[in-house]
Amino acid sequence: MQQIANTNEQTDVLPCLVIPVQGSRLILPNVTVAEIIAFQKPIDGENLPEWVLGKIEWRGTLIPIISYEGYCGQKSGVMSQEIRIAVINAPNGDKGVLRFFGMVVQGIPSLVKLEKPAIQENLNTSLIKGQKMAVTLETGHAIVPDLDVIEEELLSINWQ
Repeated sequence: MQQIANTNEQTDVLPCLVIPVQGSRLILPNVTVAEIIAFQKPIDGENLPEWVLGKIEWRGTLIPIISYEGYCGQKSGVMSQEIRIAVINAPNGDKGVLRFFGMVVQGIPSLVKLEKPAIQENLNTSLIKGQKMAVTLETGHAIVPDLDVIEEELLSINWQ
């Protein structure tokens, strides 16, 4: 009986990554991030929005690379030496159109196991484009990015 109770308790735990970006931290379920890789200079494209930095080759596939801050309409400052790329599983990637995209991050993400009570929506934060929710964790504040909207906008770009 005790084992069943422990198993049920564990289902309420969500492994997440707290990902540093300029001026903030993002939080995503661990399964959303395919890999964290060293930064590579993206191949520039023509007529791309400023927040799309270009594409890189990752595991034999060209994937778009974005600046999350740029997407949100914030200015990107000086990039740290800890710059990395978080390869994100596109929310609707199972449809095969855009399976992955990369997001420039400012350091090494930290793994946290969150229980439902440890995540509180921060209603005092005004959300901007690209932000789905602001949350308060035991370790501070974080933003849940709106990956669905980012994916939609990436799909609407003419990549010629």
